[in-house]
Amino acid sequence: MTAPGAKIEASLAHARQLQRAGLVRDAEAAFRTVLAFEPDQPEALWALGALLRRRGELDAATEALTNAARHAPRELAVWLELAAAHTDAARYEAARAAAGRALKLQPNAFEPHALLAEVELGAGNPRAAFASAQRVVKLLPEDARAYVLVGTALAAGGRLPDAEAAFRRALALAPGDLTATVHLANALRDEGRFAEAEPLYRAALARVPDAAGVLVHLGDAYVGMGRLDDAEQAYREAVWRQRGFETGWANLFELVRRRGDLQRMGEVARDAVEALPGSPDARVMQSAAFVARGDLDGAIAVLEQAVAAGIVSPRLRVALGSALRVAGRLDEAAAVLTEALAATPGDVDAALEYGHLQRGRGASEEALQLLRRAAESGPRDTRTVVLTGTLLLDLGRWDEAIRAYESALADAPGSPDILVALARALQGALRVEEALMRCREALERAPAHRLALELLGELSPGAR
Repeated sequence: MTAPGAKIEASLAHARQLQRAGLVRDAEAAFRTVLAFEPDQPEALWALGALLRRRGELDAATEALTNAARHAPRELAVWLELAAAHTDAARYEAARAAAGRALKLQPNAFEPHALLAEVELGAGNPRAAFASAQRVVKLLPEDARAYVLVGTALAAGGRLPDAEAAFRRALALAPGDLTATVHLANALRDEGRFAEAEPLYRAALARVPDAAGVLVHLGDAYVGMGRLDDAEQAYREAVWRQRGFETGWANLFELVRRRGDLQRMGEVARDAVEALPGSPDARVMQSAAFVARGDLDGAIAVLEQAVAAGIVSPRLRVALGSALRVAGRLDEAAAVLTEALAATPGDVDAALEYGHLQRGRGASEEALQLLRRAAESGPRDTRTVVLTGTLLLDLGRWDEAIRAYESALADAPGSPDILVALARALQGALRVEEALMRCREALERAPAHRLALELLGELSPGAR
């Protein structure tokens, strides 16, 4: 080995040692030292990319890992890490391609199939995720991890009883497995079986008391049980243990908002911004606290300051566009929302907000075309279907509006708002008896529904 080669190998050995010791920053510096001598060194590129991914620096991680894959195309670990980085960044096509390369290298390995399942879960394709998870079960029929993966895919597809069975199978293979325990509790919670989920979350917390994520799940179960004080305590404990845990702050804020406590909404939003100064979601919470107090100007100022500070995300842009629209600053709202749609064309929230804006301007046809493009490019969203029906209603296209609302009802059976909208479309189509039936159905579910009562009066004077 040449002297430079020996020096690089010694530096790699030192970097590995630092990494094993958990000295992440020092390990990163050591791997960067290797790359200063040999920029294309595959192991250093791979290790640096993995460290950057775990820190959330996804663009830099992807660049390092792509270089590693170029120089070590037969290294399974490189392709797996690259696929994971693309998944974290929501670049699912690239993630599938990287996972596919890993699969070609080792077709019978657990990791590529499991990673493909994770990719499809992230992309919102539970059926494809389930197919990959089933292949994992065939490879490892007695491995609890395989059944956790199957259960996760089933739960994502809404098949909660089947997911529950898969998680119980995992626990039968590995009693007390933490991941399976939490996933089973989540499935029970999502089935509305909150009292059954609670002891499982408690069991998980007994093993990992600092698990902020489990505390938030427990809080969610308490919300379902109506134990709002306990839920708030769980959320506050989660953010106390992990100050930068964004989901914990979001759930705490939503709970306080639900309780109608305007002062604490402001306090939680302020604390979230202090804990997460670069978080767009924290700024959105802060703006929502201003909106709740009726201070639209304050909400807009918070969001504009965040954008000026370089804190930009689709959600923040949409929130700013929405606030500007409600404040009547329509041209400014249109500019912000156009920018949001250009940055993320498949963003349903941006498309919906822009649709509302255009409807308010009397441009229902343009809004309709936008929503149809959004529906074609992204996963189905009931809100998009409902707004499509409303736009068709504006345009007097009764039969199309009826079909849209009926489709929305398939997603949200019994929704009073959708039932009233459908009744209005049926009225326009002169199908009065059907409109009356839908209107009464809405009132059975929400007896004080103002629009339903008004429409009932129109359809049958004196019926109220």
